[in-house]
Amino acid sequence: MRVLHLADRLSTRGGADHHLRDVLTRQASQHTVTLIVGRVEPGLSPPEGLRVERAPALARTDDDPRGLDALRQPITDADVVHLHNVMNPAALRLAVASGKCVITLQDHRAFCPGPGRTLPDGAACDRAPSPAACAACLPEPVYRERLCGVTEARWRAMEGARFVVLSSYMAAELARLGRPGAAVIPPWVTVRQSPRPPGRAFVLGGRLVSHKDPLFVWGAWRDSGVAAPLWLAGDGPLAPQLLGAEPLGWLSRGALRETLAQSRALLFPTRWQEPFGILGVEALAKARPVIATRRGGVGDWAEAGVLCVEPEDRVGMVEAIQALHQDDALAARLGEAGRTFVQERFSEARRSAQLEALYAEVAGG
Repeated sequence: MRVLHLADRLSTRGGADHHLRDVLTRQASQHTVTLIVGRVEPGLSPPEGLRVERAPALARTDDDPRGLDALRQPITDADVVHLHNVMNPAALRLAVASGKCVITLQDHRAFCPGPGRTLPDGAACDRAPSPAACAACLPEPVYRERLCGVTEARWRAMEGARFVVLSSYMAAELARLGRPGAAVIPPWVTVRQSPRPPGRAFVLGGRLVSHKDPLFVWGAWRDSGVAAPLWLAGDGPLAPQLLGAEPLGWLSRGALRETLAQSRALLFPTRWQEPFGILGVEALAKARPVIATRRGGVGDWAEAGVLCVEPEDRVGMVEAIQALHQDDALAARLGEAGRTFVQERFSEARRSAQLEALYAEVAGG
């Protein structure tokens, strides 16, 4: 099968980027794969066995057709056109018009102009996007009108595509907005080795921005009084405020997995509606328990190895940190339960088979 992947970027920064790389690596040995990408992280090499081209138009988020003519022939030649994080409405229209388009929605940007279906008070948003409905999150009128306009254009441009989402939460969001039937195909995570004994450090990872609630995590860690480091495996504008934590910066995937393997647990509470939260699954695969809030797609994997706390429950967060710090047996038991769960639920063979079945359906018309 000839598979064309169109993506805004090739990067190592987030879980969505890692998942795309996993898909490309597996398919390169099974299909004739071409990747056309808007931009590539400096120094990053693409997976072997596939053809890679650049099209800066795929990295643009406005409705901008410039540079898209170069995509017409590759789209025509492909059996399946699979889009990842492409937010340029003009590019979306071109791909969807082929009639053989699959779109993976990694986050809310296709239908939410604000901070991921989350209101300023932290409550889940169930409103259809519009300038009036989005006033609370986007108070500046001109900016709000523009952002809502381009979001609406994206949403219209995607009509007729087959959607892939990473969690049942995201599938429900699409259904609520009139696009039912999305295929739920979460990322796969490979369990490669026997677990090590639990370490000492707690890990906070990813983008250190307000809707990820790193200040809440940091405050609970300070209040817990545990004699254990807090490692920051990521970066963002709030990083300088997390005094006393140990910044590791953005890590390669291998380094991130090694950091998780050396840790005690992952701290994953979040204010926003998390589309999936692959970092939590990566931690469980390393037999490391996770302290999380059951927001959005987290519910799809918070079944084993996870201590759940309510959003903004400082006392609950402190108690969970203290429990894992003080009780080696609890940390090991939760970690092993999570590892077994991931091995059964998120195997590469199981999840890639779902994607192959969808491709066959789309290519067959």
